[in-house]
Amino acid sequence: MSAIVHLRPGFVQPVWAGHPWVFAQAIARTEGSPGAGDEVLVLDPQGKALGRGYWSPGSAIPVRLLTRDANATLDARFLARRIAEAARWRREVANLPSPDHTGYRLVNAEGDQLPGLTVDVFGDAASVQFGTVGLKRREEAIFDALAEHARVTRLYEVSSERHQQREGFTVTDGLVRGSPSPTLDFVEGGVRFTVPAPGAEGGGQKTGYYFDQRENRALVGSLAKGRRVLDAYSYVGGFALAAAKGGAREVRSVDSSAHAIAAGERIARENGLDGVITHTRGDAKTVLTQLADAGERFDLVVLDPPKLAHSAREVEKATGHYRRLNAMATRVLAPGGLLVTCSCSGSVNVDTFLRAVSAGVRDAGRDASVLAVRGAATDHPSPVAFAEGRYLKCVVARVP
Repeated sequence: MSAIVHLRPGFVQPVWAGHPWVFAQAIARTEGSPGAGDEVLVLDPQGKALGRGYWSPGSAIPVRLLTRDANATLDARFLARRIAEAARWRREVANLPSPDHTGYRLVNAEGDQLPGLTVDVFGDAASVQFGTVGLKRREEAIFDALAEHARVTRLYEVSSERHQQREGFTVTDGLVRGSPSPTLDFVEGGVRFTVPAPGAEGGGQKTGYYFDQRENRALVGSLAKGRRVLDAYSYVGGFALAAAKGGAREVRSVDSSAHAIAAGERIARENGLDGVITHTRGDAKTVLTQLADAGERFDLVVLDPPKLAHSAREVEKATGHYRRLNAMATRVLAPGGLLVTCSCSGSVNVDTFLRAVSAGVRDAGRDASVLAVRGAATDHPSPVAFAEGRYLKCVVARVP
């Protein structure tokens, strides 16, 4: 019989409304002695069932709910059904995979009612990241389900130091099933990509690639025709490649990683786009300053920095960074140009980010009009009550 987690009065509403996390301070007591990764039933103070999840005793979030069904059993069949459903709706709603898009997010944790599990597909391979000990304990069942429903022949596991320390398990990046290969190969928007596999030299970018920006990259591609484009914090050049494919007359791609720059140059060359894209290795802030000082101007500038706020305590500092970055980007933007500026910091909400962008644009002596505020791609769903899942902000603005 499952152990029972009883919640305190005053902490029930978010969970009842659909938030999947049960925080430690919300727990009044546990009935039974659950071990790490065991199933638990969560009850409100009146004894009404709120759902079931796995127990994570070392975490500030001891339970993440996988189901609202008090009678469900979170076994291999349950997990396989969840993964099958994730694959089904991506085929039917998002048309993934397709000949032009063979890389995508198959399981987006809470958004697919599998909190603690992230799976990205790269053609015939998939990368898997476990965020809870409960799912890590059931990894073989998950690997079996992925082989069947994602139709992949290679599976890689990706580590997360933060999750592993919190949950008490260890992972080494690398192949767990199938024949080894140093690369992950996929198609996005008709562009053929090859990126390092987990565990290979140059790997380590989350689950291998940033599929959350796929639809925003497509938008940049649709806006790029005839324009001079700058892609700052480019990684392997996703936005740059989309712009070049979309008909940009010139693209500058900037990243600090030698591995990323080398990969970007190779991908551009293999797709016949190397004549349009110039790759520059360097710190984006330094390069932006140098370009401004040299009088360089671009018709479209993309800013996609790494996460700048990892918690609420870092929001104020991150907001200052966003302000300065957007000022720098605006200074190299031609009159009437387009600014595509992004934040993947979940702690920084949309309004805060927009204020930082506005302040940065004004610091550069310009004004801006917002054309769109976008989020992650369709294959990155999140529960309605789970604001934490809507971490990505992508603002498209015109700067006269």
